[in-house]
Order: sequence, then structure tokens, then C-alpha cells
Amino acid sequence: MKHLLSNYLFTLIAFLTLGSISNAQQSKRLVHDLSGYHWKVQGTLPGRGLEEKFPEISYDHMGDALNWAPAQVPGDVFTDLWRVGRIEDPHYGRNSVKAKWVNEYEWWYLNIFNVPEEMKGKTIELTFDGVDYACDVFVNGKMLGTHEGMFTSFSFDITDLVSFEQKRRGRNTLAVRLHPAPRRYSQVAGRKPAWHGDYWVDLVPTGIWKPVRLEAFETTKIKDIYVQSDINLKKKSADLTVQVEVENYESTNKSVEIEIEVQGENFKSKSYKSTITKSLSPGRNEFTIPVKVPDAKLWYPWDLGDQNLYIANVTIKSNKKVLDVDDKLFGVRELKMEMNPGYTKDEVENPWTVMINGKRHFIRSGTWGGPPDIFFGRASNEKYEEFVRLAKEGNMNNLRIFGWHPTEIPYFYELCNREGITVWQDILPIASLSLPKTEEFKQAIFSEAISVVKDLRNHPCMVIIEGGEEILMTASDPEYNLNLMKELGDVVEPYTNLHYVPVSPLSDHVGIELGFKPKESVHANGLFYSEGRINTEKFFQSKDFAAVPELAISSCPNVESIKKFIPEDELWPPGPSWGHHWTDFDVFRTLNFDVLDNQSTGSLQEFVDATQISQGVIFQYGLEYFRRRKPKSSAICICHYITFAPDMKWGIVDYYQQPKISYDYVKMAYQPVLISLEHKRRRWLPDEQFEGKIWVVNDLYKDFKDCKAEITFLDHNKKEVKQDVIKIPNIKGDSSKEFAAISCKVPGELGNQFHVKLKLTDKSGEVISENKYLLLVGDERVDLPRLREIGQEARDKKEKYGSHNYLRYFEGLSGERGVKQADEEIPTVKEFNLKKTK
Repeated sequence: MKHLLSNYLFTLIAFLTLGSISNAQQSKRLVHDLSGYHWKVQGTLPGRGLEEKFPEISYDHMGDALNWAPAQVPGDVFTDLWRVGRIEDPHYGRNSVKAKWVNEYEWWYLNIFNVPEEMKGKTIELTFDGVDYACDVFVNGKMLGTHEGMFTSFSFDITDLVSFEQKRRGRNTLAVRLHPAPRRYSQVAGRKPAWHGDYWVDLVPTGIWKPVRLEAFETTKIKDIYVQSDINLKKKSADLTVQVEVENYESTNKSVEIEIEVQGENFKSKSYKSTITKSLSPGRNEFTIPVKVPDAKLWYPWDLGDQNLYIANVTIKSNKKVLDVDDKLFGVRELKMEMNPGYTKDEVENPWTVMINGKRHFIRSGTWGGPPDIFFGRASNEKYEEFVRLAKEGNMNNLRIFGWHPTEIPYFYELCNREGITVWQDILPIASLSLPKTEEFKQAIFSEAISVVKDLRNHPCMVIIEGGEEILMTASDPEYNLNLMKELGDVVEPYTNLHYVPVSPLSDHVGIELGFKPKESVHANGLFYSEGRINTEKFFQSKDFAAVPELAISSCPNVESIKKFIPEDELWPPGPSWGHHWTDFDVFRTLNFDVLDNQSTGSLQEFVDATQISQGVIFQYGLEYFRRRKPKSSAICICHYITFAPDMKWGIVDYYQQPKISYDYVKMAYQPVLISLEHKRRRWLPDEQFEGKIWVVNDLYKDFKDCKAEITFLDHNKKEVKQDVIKIPNIKGDSSKEFAAISCKVPGELGNQFHVKLKLTDKSGEVISENKYLLLVGDERVDLPRLREIGQEARDKKEKYGSHNYLRYFEGLSGERGVKQADEEIPTVKEFNLKKTK
């Protein structure tokens, strides 16, 4: 497996080999990567590692660590233990419950390394880009310090501690003690993502999750580069402001020359330079250098233009001697937020329309429920690449990372930059809880937030940043949470010009009580949680909001994927491992009946397909509803696109990177040019006159002339019963418009399905957009009461057992009768022994 972040280090700074170095290069920063496979790991009860003097293990005492397990950095403890067989795969069955002992321990990582001889005479720093969550660091037996916080990098000066003697297995010893994993998320929120939710509950990830390296330099180091653009769209020129942060390690002032060179990174361009001479004071210094780019190539999302990227090279010299060199990848683009038309100030007071280089960027998003694995050691560049590829292939132009998930690795944002996918980002993982009210907590997350923003702000893919996720609706003191998130926005404002939203959603009942307007943003998850109280069409038709950061519906993964994490003897009828992986059978029965008029419990394949079709149809109905409202609505996000573990929950692409049937529905609904059928009902009586309206939504800045729409009605056997052709003379760019009303006599009998297919072609006959719809021959007067009955069964069960207790589905695991049976057989879902039934 190519390891996660294998090329990340080399994008940070020029890497010099350990061979011969020219005189001109000798003063550049040297980097020695300590990431990789030359690590060992050992666990002890808390405190035992220091008692046993683990930090004193040295290069000539390696026999003391021969029984340590091999480990990989970046990575995590659970993956290292799984690789050597100490724990079973936590993703399989209910193995994660058996591995909880791991979190009771402290874990020690050990690396024996040589320091390159070229680093002699320079300042040498040991840098960690990220440790999850807290650690102590030792080099050659000496403790360097303690760090808490997963998202902040940290460094130690080890110049006087290391030996330059070269040994075959290494001469210097680096020992890292990971503190036992935290247990209360509220106490570490913002500095570590939640390890519990409605698709993960058990293990608390821990490890060295980002690269570790040595850096050697003279007396000056470039700490940060920030490039901002002021664009003249008419002249296609850009005035760049390059902000450079420099550390002077000397105790006196010195004169330096700072040179900026800007050129195209993924296209040919001229080189644009600017140089200033400044005096460096001891410590941190910040300078701003202007650079003019008269023929700027702009960065756009993939559906609006090209993804032109630049690189800014920064060189610091003193008396013509190079002191340090660094570079930063960026894009030239103008980002503005505009108000959504159609609302009064009493309804919406915040801007929700993202404008990129003067073009409306209607956000077609999916929640990035990543990373690709909750255990960082099982992620890889290839997995990131495939998930981003599938997102773009599914017509998403945005990915949203909300407060249940960590800020991503640099490679993720680089992929989004290159693929033209924008990112809507919660700065820190702060979600669904009451926050501590101490000054210490506030200052800790503020520091973490500044670090995160500085890491992200150069990426042109970044468009919106947020504070907390659902922390008003779930908090005992929502006003305190809100004020803290507002203060967080004030703290990061000096470091970025990105638009900041304090919480999501703004327009839930608590948000409105706290002063937000009623139609700002909504989490349209109520259909999932309604348990049959309302059907799909009625739920969405009542929604009127500027933005929808979440629209959540669940489904099962494909059968072949299920077989990879559910034991064979629990596959069908479903055994307890289904419940452990968050299967809500009652929700599935309800959604299946709503969409398909059948609970679909006859077989494993039937049930799985039904859940995926139901998820797809509901997503399609909701997404198209909000897209037709453009420009009044400007953003819609499904929840989720992916999740970080195998589960029976949210994603439309499963953990194993296999698209579900629902993926195809979302792909259709997210077409940049969408032909859409507005229909108020999905159930129609036999021979009733079906009525609908044909819309075209165009997110491209391109007009289409002399088009035609073909509408084909099919019965339950997919046999054509009627076809209409409608002329559409002009589809304007960046538009949403109704073009025609259509009707057809409903074919078939009660209990049947019928279908509508749409095809939009231009004047040359080329297909611009295709779509299809699954509808029901049914009687709402009968079916909707039955839907509510199924939901009531679910509510009664939750009232008895609790909403998060999956044992309610397995008689053999509850009560005295269950205790007696548990040793004899695997309890199964009783209802799933039945034949297919309504």
C-alpha cells in the first residue's frame, strides 16, 4: 500500500538528498523524513512506560525493544495492532467491542534514526505535523515536552541533543508516549473529532497521524506563506499580496532580501517576481510583498471553468547567501458572497450565494464523512483519489466537512484544487454537545482554529468555513455555545477572508429563538427521523430555505460489501452485527414502504436493493426540488456522500468504495444541466390523469438553443404507453425555468409501479441531460395511514428499549429468555423470517 501522505512532505519544501550538495544549496533548509516503517510500538498500563524507563532505550539497547511490534507513521495504534494480529479487524462483526481494552493503555512509539551529516552546524528541529491526541516526546532519553491537540503541528529544537555518528540501524532514539485516549468528547471537542455518533460508537482512534521529520536550517526560517488576490475581471489581471512569516533565531537584527517568484504550476506561464529588502528582528517577523500578474489565469470549480494553479516560491537571502527557501501552491480567484434573491430581511439576513470570479457557484454537495477510514493507518492516497474521483463523476462540485469529522490531510485539498471541487468546511470538529465553559478550553480551541485556518487558506477550493455543527439544538446552554462560535469567528477573521458561518443549521427552532432568521439554513433530515409521520413529497414541498447543509437518508451497502464485515452466519436473517453497524430496520421498513409500497423483507438482496432505491428516490426528489428553486436556494448537500467505516447508514458510496444504486440517482439529480420533472405526488390511482411539469436547471454559464425534450411514460413492465416531444427554444446559462406541463393516464393496477423517462437534446441531437422517475400506482388514502402504522411500531419499540439500543431487534439478546438462548444460537431479527409483505 502506498502510504497516506507519501508525497505530502515534498510539497512543503524542496527536499535535498544526502549526497553531494553544491555551495549555492548549502544554506537551504534540509529535510529528513522520519515517516515510514522504521517504527515500533508497545503498550503499557498508564505510567508503566516511564517506570520501565522506555525513553532510555537507546540505539545500543535495541534488544529491549525486540518484542515491540512493527509500526507505521503516519498511522494509528489500532491498525498497527491489527496488522500483527493482536486484535481482530475492528470493522468486522462486533470485533470493535472486543478491542476497547486498547484505549485503557498508553502507547509508545519508537524510532532509531541517523541524522544526516549535512545538518551539522545548523539548527535542527524535530517537527510533528499531527498527533492524535496528546503525547510526550523524548529524544535520546531527554523529555522535550508535551503536546495536546490533533490539528496543530509542533516542533522541538534538538540541535544539542543529537549525535551525528552514523550507525547501520540508527544512532539516535525518538520515543513518543501517546496518552491514554480521552473518553469525554466534550472535553476535547475542537481538538479531536467525535468517536461516537450514529455510524460509529466504540473505539477512540489514537496515533501519530501525520508525518514526522527533521528540519535543519541556519538562523532564519520561513514559517508561513499566504497569498491573496485582488482581481480585475475585465482586464484579467491580478494584484497578489504575498504575506511571509519569518523566524529569526539570532538575538540581533539583520538585513535580508526577500524574493517572491510566481509562475504557473499546472500550465505554462511567465515568471513574475518581486523583491524587498527588510530588517529582521529577533523572533517572528511578518512582511507583505506585492506581485503583479497582468495576464492571470483564474481558478474555477470544474463546471464553471479551468483549474489553473500557481506556485509562489519564496527565497530569503543575506549578503547574497540563501538562508531559506519555501513555496506555496495557490489559485487566483475572486470569492464573494451575495444575498439570495426572493427573501426579505426578516427571512434571511446572511449571504448564501457563492460567487467565484463573478459566476454563481450553485453548491451541489455531499458530506465528506471521511477520512476514508476512521483508522488513519488504513487510509491511502489511492483511496482519497478514488473517493474524490467518484464525487466528481457523481456531478458533485462541492464536498462538505462538518463537525463530526476531522480537518483533512493536505493531499485531500490538493486533489480538490486540481479536480475543481470546492470545500465547505467546519474549521474544527465541534458537534452536537454542550461545550465546557472554561477560559482554558476556549483558548485551546482558538489556538487550534488559527492553526487550521492558516493551513487551509491558500487552497482555492475553500469557499465557506463554519463553527459548530448542531450545537444549538443539542446544548443545555445554546446561547453560550453560540456566543463561543461567534467569538471563534472573530478570532480567525484576521487570518482569512473566507466567509464564516457560526453554526449549522441557523434556522432550527433554537437558532430562531436566539435571533437567527427563519429561512437561512436547515438540516432537512426530518423525513428520516419522522418514522412514517409524513411522506417524501409532503416533507420537501414545505421547505423554503436559502441553503440546505444536510439532507440525510440511509441505506445498506451492496451485498458483496456486507459480506466483508458481517459474519456469514449473521447475513440473513440479520444477526446482531447488523445492529452493531447501525442498521435501523424500522426506518428501512418505513422508507421502503414510502418509496416502493413494500417493506421488502423477503431476502437479503431484495432488502438491500430496496433500501438503496429508497435512498436514491428520496435524494432525487429533494435535490431536484431545491435545485428548481435556484437562485432563491443556492446550496444543497446530501448527508452523507461517504462514511469512514463499514455501516448500514448514510453514504451513497460505501466504505469499500462501491457506489450504491442511490449514487446513480444523485448523479442524475446533480447534472449541471438537469431536465427535471416536478410532481406533487408519487402515488396515483389507476387510470387517473398524472400531471407534472418539465423544468430545466442550468448551472453552466452557457446557453442552449433550439432544444427539445422527450417525455416517455412506461408501465410496470417498462413498456412504453405514451411519448411527448416538447420544443425548448432557449435555455439560458445560470437559470432554472419551467417549460411545459405534461400529463398521462396512469397505467396498471394498485400495487404496480410506473415510470417516466426524460431526455433533453440540443439542436444537433446531442443529449444534454437524461433523467428517470419511479412512481407508484397506489391509493394515498390507504397507504399513508399504513405508513404511519409502521412508524408507530418503531416508536413503540424505541419507547420500550431506547432509540440507540439495537438489541430491541434481537429477542435472544434481551431478557431472561435471551440469556438462555444466547449460548445456543445467534439471535436474528424476527420480522425478517417472514415472507415479503406490505
